[in-house]
Amino acid sequence: MPIYCDESGGVGRGVMTLAAIDIDEASAETLIARFRAVTGYHGEVKGSRIDLAERALLFELIKDSEARICIGIAISALVPDKNADRGDHDIDVYAALLEDVVGAMLPDTPGCDSVIIDDGRYGPDTLAAIRADIAQLVGPCGTTQLELSHRLAGLQIADVIANSFFNRALVTERQGRMAAIAAPLLESGQIRMRVLGGDNPTAEARPPEPRP
Repeated sequence: MPIYCDESGGVGRGVMTLAAIDIDEASAETLIARFRAVTGYHGEVKGSRIDLAERALLFELIKDSEARICIGIAISALVPDKNADRGDHDIDVYAALLEDVVGAMLPDTPGCDSVIIDDGRYGPDTLAAIRADIAQLVGPCGTTQLELSHRLAGLQIADVIANSFFNRALVTERQGRMAAIAAPLLESGQIRMRVLGGDNPTAEARPPEPRP
């Protein structure tokens, strides 16, 4: 099955998250179609555009599917070295999250067809280099490709997950609600979380408890 990858946040926001979801294309399309049928939602499904109730519904639909999810979170790793270019550092953090999350999922993904990465964040040369790194990581397992998220249901689901965990990490009035929405999937193990840190970049761990 393909692994769909999308991110949220960045160096300028203080948190970057990257979600990878292992779900077959037909199941992803069915899930998004059901979401649209219940909510009447039109257009691309994005975490930044849906409300809390719609987000909760999407997570319930994910919970009832066979999707496996890994979410990477970078907090302390977002501080650039002295005199470092902030844009380059954002790319480095994104690439590290992508490699770590995909690398964590591959051993449990027999017969992987492809890793599909959202094509909307960086320029074509940068994305081509990142894609090449992931292709080397994937090896003979399958292929890597870049796609625009509005074309693929799997990328839209990954976007909502990444955005939800981005908001879960921010100390705001919505943090507790985001935590409550994600909690059942974390507790069941359907979502695994990995924290990217400066001294321990690939440690799987629980983040700090969110504010109620």
